[in-house]
Amino acid sequence: MNYLKGIKKNDKDLFELIKGGGVNFIFYGLNLFIVYFLAIIITKFYGPSAYGRYSIIKSLILIFIIFNTLGLNTFAIRLSSDRKHFDKGLFNSDYFKKSYIILFVASLILSTTLIIFKKEIAVSFFGDKSLESYLVYFPFVLIFATFLNYNSNVLKGQGKILLFSIVSSFLNNFIFICIILIGYFYYTSNESFIIISLLISFIVAFVVSIYIITPIRYSQDYKKSKYVRLLKDSLPMMLSSSMIFIIFSVDTLMLGFFDSSENVGIYRIVTQISGINAVFLIIIGAVVAPKISKLYSENKILEIKPLIIKSSKIVLLITLPILILILIFSKHILLFFGEEYLNAFQSILILSICQFFYAISGFVDLILNMTGKQRVFGKITFITAMINIILNLLLIPIYGITGAAISTGFSILLTNGLGAVYVKMKYNFLPFYIPFIKR
Repeated sequence: MNYLKGIKKNDKDLFELIKGGGVNFIFYGLNLFIVYFLAIIITKFYGPSAYGRYSIIKSLILIFIIFNTLGLNTFAIRLSSDRKHFDKGLFNSDYFKKSYIILFVASLILSTTLIIFKKEIAVSFFGDKSLESYLVYFPFVLIFATFLNYNSNVLKGQGKILLFSIVSSFLNNFIFICIILIGYFYYTSNESFIIISLLISFIVAFVVSIYIITPIRYSQDYKKSKYVRLLKDSLPMMLSSSMIFIIFSVDTLMLGFFDSSENVGIYRIVTQISGINAVFLIIIGAVVAPKISKLYSENKILEIKPLIIKSSKIVLLITLPILILILIFSKHILLFFGEEYLNAFQSILILSICQFFYAISGFVDLILNMTGKQRVFGKITFITAMINIILNLLLIPIYGITGAAISTGFSILLTNGLGAVYVKMKYNFLPFYIPFIKR
């Protein structure tokens, strides 16, 4: 306790990182437990193929949210942390209202398209007729997931880290697992209940997020945002966000195209285990992003470097022991889910190592997106996403799960590598902590 008091007195930024990250960690830790427990119960109750179909749906949600939000979700973090747009509980512009209108129109168009082509997506693309029952409800899941994602980013930008941690993913996953357990034992064991439960969980979480954000209070001299201006600034963020999610999700989708739903389920487990280290990047990043945006808006560019170095040091100290444990006990971890999961042994090693290096150098996107360099990061991610798609096309048909791991691992390292080079050239510092070297 005295140590923390000393940090609070001597290093306010570090104290806020530890405090905010600690709060975030609690709910991300609980959420992580729920995610793994969900993987176990869906696999045990409905089989690996059902978990594979669920994994495809989750990947589709991540990707289509990008097109529904048009980058406005990422832009909301920047606007909500800028005093010109939000200050002391009052909105100084109507970006929230205008963004909601854009989200509604985009969601309506995309969801209608998905409803029309659900059979073609399930049978023609994924070659799995059973997936069609999921796609009946998927467009509605996507609508509520889109607005929930936007609301949580508004809370993140406002610096309400505790509420962001609860709303962003913990709440709907907690509700989802409760409905699954109750439904399976007391109502039905039909596989379609998975997607129905997911829909209910997103609806409830969205309603809670709206309750937290409202009522919307405006300052007396608030400015009216222009739709064109909002989209002009948000679309480059959409490009970088879409490419990042393509890098992390296209492997699952392409594996579903080239391979079976069962192997998709196995690979999904591997990505979740290896992705533990990336979770800590997200936890600390939730605290760091609004700070970078605020420092940039106040023209305090030089203060960004120490903030990033301290943040990446925390991530390194947490993630290195986790990497070592995963590498040592990887076979035991896979056997816990079943012998068939041992086929992914090489994949878990590859992805765990790559995710570790991604985590310790992962503040690149926050630096560029929060300092007006979203177009640069968009170009970087576009290049690496295209490379990722090409590698998946070449390697998955030959090496299966291992090919997907190699493609994704290489792409995430290349993304951060190129981003780090640009940050060094533009701001004259490397955006990660290097032990034993004073800078």
